[in-house]
Amino acid sequence: MTLSPDALNTADTLWQRLTEDQPAVAAALAMKVRALPEDWSLRVLGVARPHAALELPATADVPMEIEPYDAADWENCPACGEVANQLCRYHEGYATGYEALNQPLTEASRVDPKVTVADALRRLTEADEAAERGELAAAVERLTGGQG
Repeated sequence: MTLSPDALNTADTLWQRLTEDQPAVAAALAMKVRALPEDWSLRVLGVARPHAALELPATADVPMEIEPYDAADWENCPACGEVANQLCRYHEGYATGYEALNQPLTEASRVDPKVTVADALRRLTEADEAAERGELAAAVERLTGGQG
């Protein structure tokens, strides 16, 4: 994992984002830090002086994701940019959801190239409603047009 060479600047950015995006978590963290004993750096990090801890290397393989997600543009999302060829957790979830919606539409168009998106969505809605009523087998029959 690559961290900013300046841990203090990274901490400032993290704190700013935390107070902006999650003020309750920031308050809880501040209370927890205030309650630490004087020798916290030795107990928690194994170093005698807190400033020595600034040079400790990261040990996790998970990026910090200190920047808030840019939901509108995954190509410019700072969290997505932390690890090459990997989306941040937000955009990974978005892509998974998009794929879950798109997959039935893609499969419907393979079964019947003349099917429209509106038809496929209508069939999926009818199938969901039928499944909720306990009529799943009949819904599958209608969804596939008897090709199952």
